[in-house]
Amino acid sequence: MKLLISEVSKICKVTKKAINYYEQQGLLELKYNDNGYRCFTEYDVTLLKEITVLRQLGMSVSDIKSVITSEDKHKALHAYRLKKEIHLQQVKAQYDYLNYLLESNPTIEEAFNEIEHKLNDHVQIKDKLLQAFPGNYGMYLCMHFGRFLDGKLDTPEKMAAYQRIVEFLDHIASVEFPEDLQLYMAEAFDSLSKIDLQVMEKDMDSAVNDYANFMEENKDRLEQYLEYRNSEDFKASPAYRMQQILLDFQKNNGYYDIFIANLQILSSSYQMYQDKLQAANERFLAEYPQAQQIFIQSEESL
Repeated sequence: MKLLISEVSKICKVTKKAINYYEQQGLLELKYNDNGYRCFTEYDVTLLKEITVLRQLGMSVSDIKSVITSEDKHKALHAYRLKKEIHLQQVKAQYDYLNYLLESNPTIEEAFNEIEHKLNDHVQIKDKLLQAFPGNYGMYLCMHFGRFLDGKLDTPEKMAAYQRIVEFLDHIASVEFPEDLQLYMAEAFDSLSKIDLQVMEKDMDSAVNDYANFMEENKDRLEQYLEYRNSEDFKASPAYRMQQILLDFQKNNGYYDIFIANLQILSSSYQMYQDKLQAANERFLAEYPQAQQIFIQSEESL
C-alpha cells in the first residue's frame, strides 16, 4: 500500500503541517516516489497513529521518540507515567497551597515559612532551577539540561548536589567577551531557531545512542568538519576565539569539577548520557586521530 500525504492526513486525522513537523523531528522516515511525492506505507500509517495517540497524552517530541524507538515500549510508557505522576503531584501541591492562601489568609512571613514543606518538595528539579534563576539564565540551563532534570530532590545526596550547583551558579563571575564577539553571538543566537536546537540535540543523541549508524550516515560531513576545524581559517574565526574564552572560563571556575560533577549526582539519566558520550568520543578518536588536536584545544564532546 502506497498512500500520499493528503490520504494519510484524512486516515490519521492529523494536518499536513503536523505530518511535516513529525518528519522534520525525525519521528517519521518517509520515502519519496519518482515525482518527488512522499509515499506512506502501512507501517508509516500505523506509526503516525501511534504518534497521534502519544501526542494526545501530552508527550513531547523527545518523549515520543523514547517510546517509539524503545525495545520495551511498556517500560518506556511506565517511565513517562512516572514523569506525569511527578507533574500531577506538583500541580496538586500548587492547588492545595493556593487554597491555603485563600482560606487561611496568612501573613507574608507565614506564607514564606509554609511554602518550603507544602510546595517545594513537589517541584521538579528543572523548575527549581527556573525559580532560582529567573529569566534568560534559567531558560538557558533548562534548554541545555532540562531533559535530564524531570525528577525531584528525593534523596539527601540530590539535595546536597542541587545546593552545590545553585551556590556555584549564583557566585560564578560573568564571562567577559570583547565587543565584536558580543555582536557575533547576538547575530548567531538571533538566527538560531528552536528547530535548529532540536536538530542539534537529535544529532547528538544519534551519535551517542547509535554511533555506528550515525557515523555511516554523516561520514562526509564529519570529515569536512574536521578539515575545517584543523584549518587556519577556523583559528582566525570569531567562533574559535569565543570557544577559547569559554574553555578558559570553564577551566578556571570549576565548571567540570563542581557543576558537571554534581549534575551527574542529581540526574542518573545525565550520568548515563555522559558515560555513553565518553564511549562515543573514544571510538571517534580511534577512527579519526586527526580530531585529537581539536579535543586538546577545546575538550569538547562529539
